[in-house]
Amino acid sequence: MASTIQSVDVSIAKLATTFQTAIKATIEAESTPLKKAQTLKDDLVVRSSIYTDIKANFDGLQSAVQALISTQASFGLSMTRKATVSPTTTGTTVLSATNTDSAAVGEYDITVGLLAKSNIKSTSGVSSADVALNKSGDFWLGGDGTGLAALQTETTPGEYGTFAGGNSVTGAVESTVATGKRELGTGDYTMQVRDYNGMRQFRMVNADGDAVSVRSQSGSSYTSAWQSMTSGTYDTGRGQTLTLSTDGSAESSTFHYTAAGKKISIAVTDSLRTIAAAINAATQPEGRDFKASIVSNQLVLSGAQTGVNHSLLYSDGVGLGLDTVLSSARNATFKVNGMDITKAGNSNLSDVIEGVTLNLASDAENKTARLSIGANSDKAVGLMNTLVSKFNTALTHLQGKLTSTSSVGADGKTKYTHGPLSGDTVFNSLRTDIFARMSPSRVYSNSGSLSRLSEIGLSFDKDMKLTFDSAIFSAAITNSPTDVTALMDAGMGDVNSLLARYSGSSGALSKTLTSITDQKTSYEKRITKYNDALAVRKQALYTQYLGYQNQLAEYGRTQQLFDAFYGTTSTTSISG
Repeated sequence: MASTIQSVDVSIAKLATTFQTAIKATIEAESTPLKKAQTLKDDLVVRSSIYTDIKANFDGLQSAVQALISTQASFGLSMTRKATVSPTTTGTTVLSATNTDSAAVGEYDITVGLLAKSNIKSTSGVSSADVALNKSGDFWLGGDGTGLAALQTETTPGEYGTFAGGNSVTGAVESTVATGKRELGTGDYTMQVRDYNGMRQFRMVNADGDAVSVRSQSGSSYTSAWQSMTSGTYDTGRGQTLTLSTDGSAESSTFHYTAAGKKISIAVTDSLRTIAAAINAATQPEGRDFKASIVSNQLVLSGAQTGVNHSLLYSDGVGLGLDTVLSSARNATFKVNGMDITKAGNSNLSDVIEGVTLNLASDAENKTARLSIGANSDKAVGLMNTLVSKFNTALTHLQGKLTSTSSVGADGKTKYTHGPLSGDTVFNSLRTDIFARMSPSRVYSNSGSLSRLSEIGLSFDKDMKLTFDSAIFSAAITNSPTDVTALMDAGMGDVNSLLARYSGSSGALSKTLTSITDQKTSYEKRITKYNDALAVRKQALYTQYLGYQNQLAEYGRTQQLFDAFYGTTSTTSISG
């Protein structure tokens, strides 16, 4: 709404009413250019809001359209994979599964034998958890009690000798663990090597085949991913230093590492409670670590990982007497379509079926379930629904701005209200063009067997709202995915070309909004200039009329002197 400069301020309010009225009338008369500029600016603000809304709607529509075109980076119109688990025994879970779209469509019968377990041991009971045990000595976590690490090669099963280099690992020795890092636990480790895109790469995996985090050869960070290999000495930061050679073969090299472990010293005053706290606070070798708890006044050690490669490893120089085996470490065993599988854990099993991650349930032992990986159109259907929603939102909003409406007043006369864009040929043309290109009967020539959008479930209802039949679409994309893609590339490509002229950062709408912003800035400067000029003018008028008022007051005082001198009376007065 246009505004005017306030005509009466504190100073002017002290003038006679007649003078205030005169100043106000003068300012109002001279405010005409200001009012016009303000009105034009307000019109631009309204127009900017309309164009901003239209642009947001059509930008959203263009994004929905581009997600259906195979040449666009956001393309997602494809069949995905969906995992379904059907236990043989009603009321059981057996397993759950997640998958990526790389999973092959198929059926997998999974029969679980044993679940993986961690190693758990306990001491005999004592009278109280906080009573001193009167025992002392060193208790080694993850080590053999010598405090010495060793890096060797297995010569015969269970027998180890000096490391024998070969392939891309020509030498290996134990070394200091990097500050802030955990030593790798005792066990077999393999340096896997590959040539990838003309580059020699490596990573380290443990005895379970899981990649472990080691220092990046190119910096100080750590990674479990494949990394580039350069020849020379390489410190893993986890207790091993290897000599690498890119000239060696790409065969894997395996070594056995014996961890030094972590020592805690026990005093005669220590109780089960203080010993458990010391164990849990210690930085233990990874893969052989365990947690301590107290159950029924017995110290219980529980392996942090399941599987035979993660059994408890410690050296009890205190005589705590961890003689009771509550659970032996074991691997999970199961069959997939008759193939025997052994894994150290029960969950996050991502290397059993390509593209699938399995999680064995607690009730899985000696039970069977069928895992079905099927083609699924849910994602594609979702993208089509988004297209319909964005189309209807954009076109309904635009129609509301283009349309003139009529209403009958109390006097029985019909009044017409024009839409803010009524008569705008550009937007009328856009609306007509996009409806023509989205027409279900329009023929789009392409390399596939489908040529009309109606063949994939798109149509218009009686109110010209775009509708979508997901059953027709799902059947089409399931049976003829390449034909659907070809049709959408042609049809949506045509729509995208039209929208590109209006949407985005370089479209007509963006350029118009920039122009409107520039015009608003120009009017704002003009308004400021007018306001400044009127402020100066008002000050001048105030000074002028204040002089008049002072003169009249002086005349009044002179008249009073004459009246007093000649004995006459005057009624002349000037009041505010």
